[in-house]
Amino acid sequence: MRSRALSGYVAALVLVVITMSLSYVVYQGARSFDPDKQAVQPVFENQVATIEASPLGLLRVQVNSSRPESSAALEIDGSSSRSGILFVGGTGQYGVSPSSLCRARATTFFSVLSPSAGELHVSTDGQAWIDGAWGDTLSVGAGWNEVMISDGTVCSVVTSGGTLTGPGPSVSGLPIVGALPSASFTLFIPSGSSGFPAQALLVFGDGSYDQIA
Repeated sequence: MRSRALSGYVAALVLVVITMSLSYVVYQGARSFDPDKQAVQPVFENQVATIEASPLGLLRVQVNSSRPESSAALEIDGSSSRSGILFVGGTGQYGVSPSSLCRARATTFFSVLSPSAGELHVSTDGQAWIDGAWGDTLSVGAGWNEVMISDGTVCSVVTSGGTLTGPGPSVSGLPIVGALPSASFTLFIPSGSSGFPAQALLVFGDGSYDQIA
């Protein structure tokens, strides 16, 4: 009788342990799908690749997100696109041009909004780059298109919406290729003679940021 009672006790104890283990697994699974827990995980994952282009090296940044977000600014070595058009000088230092789309002995980079598909043309006495290719004219789709102007003293950009000469609703200091808000977009950062920036931050509309370099 004592042996039978002991066996029953052991069997009951094993059943309790199995039940608690299953409950723990179910709880962990439910917790891993808890939206509040998911919200604290990083939203963006940047894929960064370096490509060579004459006469400048370019840092290509592909941003992928699990949800659409709006970018607010690009900050490079303390200079923010909120203040104007970003540029890199011949010494490799980054800065901001408040009003002009080009700058002598420097490369400016920014984005232009094309309201519809058509030709985007850069008029300058320097060298122009549009969406990954050196040249002053490119057929583009509707959306934001990144433009660079190297060693220009006079410049303007012509889109299907008209002629642009400085920052405004259709010219952004944030250099992107694509649409915003979006779950995926691309941007290019030119390097100076000393290489790529020591620090580059992509700042989002909610105040969060990703460090690119």
